[in-house]
Amino acid sequence: MDFAKGPLKDPPRVLLPFLSSPHQHLGVLRCPLEVLGCPTDPAFVQRRNERERSRVKCVNAGYARLRQHLPAYSATRRLTKVETLRAAISYIKYLRDLLVVLENESTGSQQETLTCLVLTK
Repeated sequence: MDFAKGPLKDPPRVLLPFLSSPHQHLGVLRCPLEVLGCPTDPAFVQRRNERERSRVKCVNAGYARLRQHLPAYSATRRLTKVETLRAAISYIKYLRDLLVVLENESTGSQQETLTCLVLTK
């Protein structure tokens, strides 16, 4: 884009806070996380990483538990997370449809029973 021809004579200046370092003249850039107020202390970073690893382990354990409840669960090949969610959705829909059919059948058999009782009296 040629800025000299447009309404702006100069290119837009974007202020990047991580460039405004006291050591800018040395070419040292501040960490973007520092600018956002996130501590970069090694102990803090280590604890943060440990929390993230723990969170990921919990999520993976949840997927493993969900896989065990699916009828398509295969011990030879582990389903991916996406496959697990899709299989769970399909299974839930199947169970819902099965309940509807069973409710209709039980309602129909109750109706038949009532009809038979009324006719025999």
